[in-house]
Amino acid sequence: MTTEGLPGLSTTEALHTLYNEILSLRNHIKDQHTQQGKDRLWIQDALKHNSPFTSICWITALIIFACGFSLIIISLVYNEMFYLFDDGLLLLILLTTNLATVLWDNKLRHEEMFTKLDNVMKKLNCYKDKCHWKKENYPHLCMPFSPSVTLQWTQRDGVLVNLPWALLVKGDIVLLKPGQTSPCHVSRLRDKDKWAPAELTRWEIFNPDIASTMKNKTTVPTMVSRNPLKNVAYILNETPYLNNLKLALELSQNRPCSFYTKCLYLLQIIFMQKFAAAIFLGSTILTVWWRWSYVTLWLKSGTWVSMFIVIPISILIPLLPLMLPIAWTLMTCYGNAVLQSSSIVQKNKDLFEETETEAKNNSLEFSFKYLWKNFYSCILGNSSFLHRSTNLLHVMGSVTALCCVDKKGILSWPNPTAEKVFFLQNPSKSSSMSNYVDTANCKETQRKSYDSTIQNQENYTVEVLDLTHDRGSAWRLQFDDATWSNHITSLKPLGLAVLLNTCNPSTHAHYAQFCAHVSCQALYSEVLVPVTNRRCLCELARQIGFSESADDIFELQLQLSTYRHVQADAVRRDIKFARSLPNTTKLKFPFPHMVCVGLRERSIGKAATSLQLFSQGTADIILDACIDFWDGHDLSPVSPSVRKKVLDFYQRTSLTAYCTAFSYRPLPLPPDKSFSEMYLELPADCRQLYSKLCRSPTPQPWTSTTHKIRQPQFHSSGNLIFKYSLLFGDCSEYNSKDVNCCFETQCNQIFLGMVTMQYQPQYDMVQLIELLETACIRFVHFSKENELRSRVFSEKMGLESGWNCHISLLGDTQTRTRLDPRY
Repeated sequence: MTTEGLPGLSTTEALHTLYNEILSLRNHIKDQHTQQGKDRLWIQDALKHNSPFTSICWITALIIFACGFSLIIISLVYNEMFYLFDDGLLLLILLTTNLATVLWDNKLRHEEMFTKLDNVMKKLNCYKDKCHWKKENYPHLCMPFSPSVTLQWTQRDGVLVNLPWALLVKGDIVLLKPGQTSPCHVSRLRDKDKWAPAELTRWEIFNPDIASTMKNKTTVPTMVSRNPLKNVAYILNETPYLNNLKLALELSQNRPCSFYTKCLYLLQIIFMQKFAAAIFLGSTILTVWWRWSYVTLWLKSGTWVSMFIVIPISILIPLLPLMLPIAWTLMTCYGNAVLQSSSIVQKNKDLFEETETEAKNNSLEFSFKYLWKNFYSCILGNSSFLHRSTNLLHVMGSVTALCCVDKKGILSWPNPTAEKVFFLQNPSKSSSMSNYVDTANCKETQRKSYDSTIQNQENYTVEVLDLTHDRGSAWRLQFDDATWSNHITSLKPLGLAVLLNTCNPSTHAHYAQFCAHVSCQALYSEVLVPVTNRRCLCELARQIGFSESADDIFELQLQLSTYRHVQADAVRRDIKFARSLPNTTKLKFPFPHMVCVGLRERSIGKAATSLQLFSQGTADIILDACIDFWDGHDLSPVSPSVRKKVLDFYQRTSLTAYCTAFSYRPLPLPPDKSFSEMYLELPADCRQLYSKLCRSPTPQPWTSTTHKIRQPQFHSSGNLIFKYSLLFGDCSEYNSKDVNCCFETQCNQIFLGMVTMQYQPQYDMVQLIELLETACIRFVHFSKENELRSRVFSEKMGLESGWNCHISLLGDTQTRTRLDPRY
């Protein structure tokens, strides 16, 4: 994962480059707007008669000016009408104030994005020479993948770090993993990596195995070893953040105006100022003319000035927006300031209490000092919110449906957490097995045990323990069943496997490389999920009873990785549950894989060759490698009915959640460590391989013949690691460097159980949805996942998940077009 001889940019150089490129783009767009005349568009939006952003157009302003100027002239010419001077002066003052308000508001709206950018650049310029980041300040290189956190391996200050895309700059040296998306236009850095593409464009997937992937890889005739697809160093030819920034600056004024802005334009500009004012003015002039011409015989008429000028102006003034622009702007700023300053407070006694049983006692709290500060900042246009470009007050006041495109990291926590624990138990076996067996009666005890094995091998039960996620924490869990400790003998081996494999820091780098390899292999498969589902399960191991230092007694010696392809036509044919679904239902299954870690106990010493093999992966391939399962007290053979139960649970949960299986076996003769540097690829139908190599160490019925052939070691108590010694048979022909022997070491395993994981909704979002429903706002969740998985999450959020509630965002044709280089 390192880039020897490639120091890359320093943090100071990168921040300087980022600042200079942002400044250059800002000035370039500003110059473009000046040349194209866009820098004066705010005047048109403020005064043009067909602009929806104005509350007083130039025609209305001209009428108010004419009215006010006429009243002042009349008061100066006719002494008996001197009182009209104050009215005319007031009209001109209001006109000037309204024009200044509308012009100022529209100018701030057009410059709001640039003002916000300038504030960010001031902070960046202030801190670009003061930042001294260490490797510990960055996210871990092998942190679980999350779509909501876009990170890139980058060489900074001579160290490989995990850097957010927004901080990447032109000239950065990055390591692209197989199957990863390119952040921008990049060029290959080293000549020795000629097998990799020389250049990649923005959003192009780095697939160094394109030539072989285009062939039919699902028809591998036999087991083969594959070299891991390597990471390749590329240099960035542009700054990725500039693309998003350019779109934001260029399209900031293309946003549609809000519903209330449209209503204001319709009522005030169209109805009142165009139609009503014209109709009333025309009617008034006609009435005055009729009175002046015909009614003077019966009524005394006034002067022509009062009849034809003062009276029409007096009737027209109530129809003019004399205070509306000022009031509209101030009330909008005040409403946004209240939204920015307020916070909803709800106090809960216990984070694990059910939401439905809590008394809803929400209160809106805000500080008046903070409110005035935000109101003042909003008027001046230097607020931290984009009040004019995105008017939150208008949006929340007019919205009837709130849509969210994705959930991961927005509606839910960034990574899934454990939700169910699956294992098998045999209730016929007493939990209080004797710890010692008398030597004289050892053979008789073995006979009884062997005889009972056949009688009780089908007498097992499936146990599924549910876990509750702490809504206030990203990782905290708790068993729902208060009597979960009764199953501790089944949970202990599972927790140890989680601790030594999934949560072992020594395995993270190897798994990250294997995950990239598998993701690249699955890019062109229609039924496989390209990203494997390994996530943190440390909290589950802690709940079972393991401490953080429980793995200190083991030392990592070996890591083995295996995967196989799946034929698309075999999915619905072999999976009963998939056959019951409509043909339009899109099914996606995890890429079948298995990761094994071989560990040695530190107390045994380096001279010992035996290892303990803990495996993790998808249940289909794990179950193929298992011949027995741990029932909490003893080993039982994996019969067809057991296999059916396990696969049925796995296949169902894989459609709605993320399922990982665990297994174990002692390893008397480990393969060569060179197999840690390669992966085994199995054919799509590998049952014959396992049937030839797998043989059950489970004791068979006692006979003199079997006793003469081999006498298994049997102990009735102790840890699972030492309780059974799997018979390896005749090991004289074992070759640690042979691929078949490496595969054989991964067979004859003991199935421990499975853990399902699910994205859990954030409690704040659940509260938000409840409040939206109270305000008659419908929340709509658009999911990129299949219908079944999105339905489960919608139910967790309290949303409707029935018929016609799922919309697929990306079709098959678009998917193939994006991934297939031939399009």
